[in-house]
Amino acid sequence: MSNKEKAYVALELEEDDDLVDIGEEPEEKPVNGLLYKDGKYYWVAELPMLKTFALLFEVWRVLGISTFIIAIIGLVANLIGGNGPEAYLAVIGMCALVMGILMVLSIPAYYIVTKANNGKYTVLFEMDDEGVDHTQIKTDKAKALDILTMMAGSATKNYTLRGIGTLNASGGSLYSSFANVRKIRANKNKGIIALNGRFLRNQVYVDDENFDFVYQFIRERCPNAREI
Repeated sequence: MSNKEKAYVALELEEDDDLVDIGEEPEEKPVNGLLYKDGKYYWVAELPMLKTFALLFEVWRVLGISTFIIAIIGLVANLIGGNGPEAYLAVIGMCALVMGILMVLSIPAYYIVTKANNGKYTVLFEMDDEGVDHTQIKTDKAKALDILTMMAGSATKNYTLRGIGTLNASGGSLYSSFANVRKIRANKNKGIIALNGRFLRNQVYVDDENFDFVYQFIRERCPNAREI
């Protein structure tokens, strides 16, 4: 290209009032499965439930905490009642037995849930500067990505909200405010970012291609969190 042609192109760009600096804001279209629209990032993640047992371990963690609380209550009650060491051992033994039974029963229950979900835990994530929302969906990832693509091509906000509503129709939602996150644990090999607050734990699933971006985005917006 000659110097004259370069100058002409530069003049055209300078005079174009509709030119957008792409460094200021991402385009509103899916890029590697990550969509930015109306101030939020959206993406769909699939967790193979029989290849990674993160969900089962979370169930066991909740069971363990619940059993521990019950054990503490039982020990305090025995202490107030003036009972001897045998009573304490009985409480601990009973709680351990209940915990063991529940853990064993949770394994076939997990398998049944896995089959009901076709072996996959599919999640829609919505993330902005304030926090991230984790919503289970029944829609498979391919169809969900098609819906996100339609959302990206829509010029109206109402259509976008209807598309999100379609994806949200079948599962529960868990929201983490970045201001309340106290610990961040990242495992890139498994594609999991764990966000732990005082009373709430959340897991963000991201594919390898977008992991660094999402992790950095979250880390920069959690002022009270430490990485573990």
